[in-house]
Order: sequence, then C-alpha cells, then structure tokens
Amino acid sequence: MEKSRVIKIAVIGAESTGKSELCEALAKHYQTVWVPEYAREYFDDSDIYNYTQNDLIVIAQKQIELENAQLKKAKRFLFSDTTLITIKIWAELEFKQTPAFIIEHLNKVNYDHYLIMDNDMKWVKDGLRQNKFSRNMILKMNKKEVKDLHASFSVINGMDEERVKSAIKVIDELF
Repeated sequence: MEKSRVIKIAVIGAESTGKSELCEALAKHYQTVWVPEYAREYFDDSDIYNYTQNDLIVIAQKQIELENAQLKKAKRFLFSDTTLITIKIWAELEFKQTPAFIIEHLNKVNYDHYLIMDNDMKWVKDGLRQNKFSRNMILKMNKKEVKDLHASFSVINGMDEERVKSAIKVIDELF
C-alpha cells in the first residue's frame, strides 16, 4: 500500500489511561508501528517540575518528527500515542496560553480518527505522572479539541484486553 494511504489513528486522553499500552497492542494486532509519546523521553533528561513553553515546543517538534519517521515504516495503520492536542491542553493548563507553533501545527497534522481514552482505568503513579488536574476535565478538553477540529473520534473504555478489543472493533468498522 502506498505510504500516502496509511491510516493515522491518534490515541489521546488524560494521563494513566492506557494510551501507550493500547498503541502497542494495536500496532501488534495490525502488524505495524506506533509513535511513542516523546514527552516521556524528553523528561528522562529534563526537570518535569521546571519547564517552559519552549520545552513544549521542542516536545511538539520532536513528536511530529517521530511521527513522520514512523509513517515511512507503517503498514496500513499508524498509531500515535499523544498528539499536539495533548500538548495544547498541557500548555493551557500550565501557562494559560498555547505557543503559536502548536496552534499553527495542530491543523496541519491530520489524523483519520481519534481514539479518546476514557478515565475508567485507575490512575497509576510513575516518575512523570503528576495528576495535577482533574482527569474528567482533561477528558472533556480532549473531546472539545477534537470537535473543534471537526475530526472523527470514538471514546474507548474498558479494562485491559476489553479496551483493546473495543478499539479494534471501532477501527475495523471504520476502516
């Protein structure tokens, strides 16, 4: 299949909702690749408690770069763990404004469908998760951002394998 025909699926939602695990499972199921969330790698070497809007721009640029690289390797589908929507929400909550780069590129990086993760999974602490904001508020913000883009989306819920099966069902029905 031509690379221009790769179907791009974005997986977004609040922290600790299983985005990475779902992307990995979907990539395995559809025998393709996925794009990890670059922010996790970035904050392995940077202070997550003292960052700026410029850090968010660097993260956004690298997320786009990683997605473009994986797109060349993808077979039929590409699953992206996090998008500029996540970074936009992050900027709004932390800084009350969004860097122009993110706003400009939000409309340029298109996805065929968004899977928005519901908050039914228990929040799990790790070295990067701060749980500073209401997960329900973030879920609503994700839905609003996708609607503002006039993009196709589904809310994915359930636990573990049930969540994966739900996402596969949505993807198979749509594509």
